[in-house]
Amino acid sequence: MSEVDKAAPARPRFASGFDPWALAGTALVALLVVLVNYVSFRRYERWDLTQDRAFTLSERTEKLLGGLQQSVDIYVFMGSGEPTYADLRELITRYKAKSPQITAHFVDPDREPTRFRVLSEKFGVRAGVTEEGQTSAELAVLVTSGDKRWVINRNDLLEVDFDSLEGENRNLKVKSVKTEQALSGALVQVTSGKKTKVCVSEGHGEWSLTDGGERGLLALRDELKRENIEVESLATRGKAELPKECEALYVLGPQKAFGSEEVAALKRYLEAGRSLLLALDPVISGEQVVPTGLEELASAYGVNIDPDVVVELDEQRLLSPSPVEHFLVASFGDQKMMKALRALGAPVAFNMARSLSVSEGSEAEKLLKSSDKGYGETGIGQLTAGDDLKPGDGDVLGPVTLGVLVDTKQNKKEGEEKPGGRLVILGDSDWLSPRYLAQPELANIDLLSSVTGYLAAREALVAIAPRKVDANAVVITEEGLNAVFLRVVVLLPLAMLVLGVGVWLQRKQ
Repeated sequence: MSEVDKAAPARPRFASGFDPWALAGTALVALLVVLVNYVSFRRYERWDLTQDRAFTLSERTEKLLGGLQQSVDIYVFMGSGEPTYADLRELITRYKAKSPQITAHFVDPDREPTRFRVLSEKFGVRAGVTEEGQTSAELAVLVTSGDKRWVINRNDLLEVDFDSLEGENRNLKVKSVKTEQALSGALVQVTSGKKTKVCVSEGHGEWSLTDGGERGLLALRDELKRENIEVESLATRGKAELPKECEALYVLGPQKAFGSEEVAALKRYLEAGRSLLLALDPVISGEQVVPTGLEELASAYGVNIDPDVVVELDEQRLLSPSPVEHFLVASFGDQKMMKALRALGAPVAFNMARSLSVSEGSEAEKLLKSSDKGYGETGIGQLTAGDDLKPGDGDVLGPVTLGVLVDTKQNKKEGEEKPGGRLVILGDSDWLSPRYLAQPELANIDLLSSVTGYLAAREALVAIAPRKVDANAVVITEEGLNAVFLRVVVLLPLAMLVLGVGVWLQRKQ
């Protein structure tokens, strides 16, 4: 026996050879495991290690969940094999971690027919049979709170690129995931109190809520309805007073000028704490842009409505051969309401727009701008002269402003804060065209949601940008598959076995 072995005290053992130190070590390890699980339970946290942070909740969603005061049930009527199921389940788990008011129910109509039948009768959910003979619910998710319900369909969860089906490689690609956008919108829908009301002005040739054509607002109405916003028409022609039950009033593309009494009514409406959206196209008569009647109202808040037509000379921004029709706007301000559009990285489409100028010292903030090559043409005759268009004397040099916002409560007078509401002015109304709102590669629908959320003072409605998907197909050849099988199924278990035998032999010696 070595000198070291003689010096080391012997560990006590029972007659049977049982080692109490081994028992104590095992107990300590078990206690450590219990403590770790307890702390994990009390301080629940999840990490998002995906490359594009697909499961990181937005600031607005966390604020919404943190302020949730009533219970919400989320019913997922999808099979685990559906493409969006795993991502949806992970996101709902994160919602539950942020709010104890969230309860989730995952129901597979095909594997749990009895449970699905009971819930489908309760909520009136219909189902069909796929080509493979599986049962599929007509909806993806049902969100309920009390007697309020909101439906989320499968196409509400993601945007797909149907152009990817063309050509030789016909693989349907996902462009962006809208799961958080859909879930948070549903929470707002079922937990908010009375519906926010937005009124649309009529009587001056504005866009119509009942028209389904190019100047119709059916798409706008349907989109805002999803956000728990009620939209109705309001006749403003000849009105000296406007009702206060409308949180916001939209004046969209008027073709006839507002009278002085009507403008005074709009100003009183704004000063009473309500909000106003002015989307003003350049109305051309002869060789000039005629006044809208709203110039005085805008100038009272430091905004000039320029009598021009915007010319976009950056060919990369053009959607048509004409530099004044169908062009893209991709320069957004740094305001909070534009945060979603900046994160989205998609442009907004405008058509036949006019510029806006902000007076020096004004508290108006710029929302959208043209490219550096864009300018405001005041000589309307130049647009049809056939000459090369370029800025001249009297024109508005670029980049020109296409949208501004003013929080009129910030206007000071003699050191005191004046009452007032929120004002947004845009130099175009065609961005609300149904064909623009329906194109997923454009951010027109997101601009609508953000503007409405700002004007209605509903921060939760400021659009949550869809998650862009950067997914590349993984192609594994037969040789590669055999290599994976050899390494994972054969060599890895064999290495663990050899390591285990080696440890056992060492302890035995």
